[in-house]
Amino acid sequence: MAKMSFEVGSPKGGIRLKRWLIGLLIVLLASLLAINSFTIGQFQIIAHGTTVNQVNDKEAKAHQESTTTVTSVQSGYVVNTKGCQIPDLSPFEPSSMRFIDKAKPIVCEYGTHLPLIESNNSAIFVNPEARGHYYNGTESIDCCWRSFWRSDNKDNEVTVSKDCHLFQETAFVNDEFIRVECQRHNESIYRDYFSFVPRKLHVEERCRNYKRDFPTSPRQLSVLVVGMDSLSRLNFRRSMPKTLSILKELGAVEMLGYHKVADNTYPNLVPVLTGLSQEEFEKLCWNNHKKPFDRCPLLWKNFKTKGYRTIFGEDACYMTTFNYLKPGFRVQPTDYYLRPFCVAAESEIGNTHKLNADLCLGTRLNYAALLHYTRKVAEEFADDPYFGFFWEASLTHDYIEYPQLADDNYHYFFDYLDKYNLMRNTAVVFMSDHGMRWGSFRQTYQGRLEDSLPTMFLMTPDWWKKQYSNAWQQLQINSKRLTTPFDFHETLWDILDPSRLIKENISAYNSSFCPRGISMFKAIPEERNCEMAGIPEHWCMCHVRYNVSHNDPILEKLVNFLVLEINAMLKKHKECAQLQFQSLVDAKALSAVVENDEKKHRPPPWVDYSVTIKTTPGNAIFEGSIRHNDSFYLIDTISRLNAYGKQSACVDDFHLRLYCYCL
Repeated sequence: MAKMSFEVGSPKGGIRLKRWLIGLLIVLLASLLAINSFTIGQFQIIAHGTTVNQVNDKEAKAHQESTTTVTSVQSGYVVNTKGCQIPDLSPFEPSSMRFIDKAKPIVCEYGTHLPLIESNNSAIFVNPEARGHYYNGTESIDCCWRSFWRSDNKDNEVTVSKDCHLFQETAFVNDEFIRVECQRHNESIYRDYFSFVPRKLHVEERCRNYKRDFPTSPRQLSVLVVGMDSLSRLNFRRSMPKTLSILKELGAVEMLGYHKVADNTYPNLVPVLTGLSQEEFEKLCWNNHKKPFDRCPLLWKNFKTKGYRTIFGEDACYMTTFNYLKPGFRVQPTDYYLRPFCVAAESEIGNTHKLNADLCLGTRLNYAALLHYTRKVAEEFADDPYFGFFWEASLTHDYIEYPQLADDNYHYFFDYLDKYNLMRNTAVVFMSDHGMRWGSFRQTYQGRLEDSLPTMFLMTPDWWKKQYSNAWQQLQINSKRLTTPFDFHETLWDILDPSRLIKENISAYNSSFCPRGISMFKAIPEERNCEMAGIPEHWCMCHVRYNVSHNDPILEKLVNFLVLEINAMLKKHKECAQLQFQSLVDAKALSAVVENDEKKHRPPPWVDYSVTIKTTPGNAIFEGSIRHNDSFYLIDTISRLNAYGKQSACVDDFHLRLYCYCL
């Protein structure tokens, strides 16, 4: 073969070199495009914990199918009605996925070894696989357990028994909460906490009396609400494919248009539990914020009077729904109340604290302890009416990628309920309150949309579907309608009082008379929009949004108005700095898509804007919705889009902490 040679300086050699380089560049560019395409596809799958080597075309296709919408959608919208259109976005949109990391496993500060003691529904026992970490082969276990309980009329204190009951390998427990203590050579080496669901005589007597007094009442359906904080519908699909798959297998209906009505957990769960907005709730029963919530009409009271056992459990007790910068309850609110366990365990063995929560209790994950307790409740009361409301926040409140770490446990939980037929008399709800409320992803369009659209699934046993077939059919229709926590409250009422579900009561509401809260088992009109549903304009996703040029002269007025509104809230608090505008992050004009034959093309006499700004000091990022007519006024609250940490620790008002920068 002739040796190829050319002179770089010659014209012929230059042409040859150029052709050779161009060819090489084309090959490299094609290779890079192919690699990039492959990498993006793999990243979307790796986000769920699958390694590249495990993925083949068949698996990738199955994975994609598992994350498609449970209920079919139309025209690119998950809700596509006369009153509301909500776009059907992909959980794996490349522009969004760059904000979502693959979650790293949590390593508890107490170690990675297994706990020495485990529990079932009625006993504690030594874990043989963990024994060698604490004792050598010839030593006997030196452990005891003592009970503790909620201190009288105190939501943040527990009383611990002086008696500690010795045990060797196992011990039967008939108390609700216990602490385990173990020693070796007279030195403390292990401490753990456990919760149980013992039958309480006064509760069982109350339930028997109801059954005796109302022997012909309809068959009662229990309610089990399993909540995860800050989990949007799309992030659930993105992060928890195994749990999504088991819910689909169990026939759960996904409420595609379930929409939050306020900013954070408290004002979105108050409507679920009372049917009231936060403002109505506080005006009715909590106008003095130093007093507890005992007088408030929380729905578990109604279930209690109808012969149900009531249970309320949360983790991350620093920020629980009725206790974060609030007084909680004087008298225990439900028959079974997990807060004493949460207070005691987190104060003594809580660890691996990140942002707002202890992720671990000893070497266990905090959320897993709550889920284990939830399972005990479902097992204990599988044949008896109960209302159980459980809310996880420790894992998912602060990190958008952390739900990935819970997928296996929640899949196992629902599979366990099914395997042992624990849902035979129970309506199970898997839900959240909102999506991620801060961070870089929240500042994107999809992040804003996800914040307003939490996940919501509902399933009932087959006998109930047959007995109330019209209601079940209507639920499936409503899965593609705009729904809210107010509607979920009415849905719970229908379960409590099935007489509301007779066919005549499921007829459609018309747009001239449409209550704010409509049961998901009843016809929700297609004309329903955010205003009719009680969703403030600021949170409403039934809009088309248009970018506003940063050169538009209206923006200076909008920004100045927003800063003035924030500083007006801070004015009375001298410990908080007055904020100044630093930069404009985003600005959009909002257009409603409501169809109305009489006014179909008639624009409203105002324009709504969504404006996002950064302020100083503190580099806070705020988002506000402002309506402009002849003047400006604020629509609902101003959102804080990034974490504030300890910047506002000098104020104890839970609302003001979003805005205050302590001097």
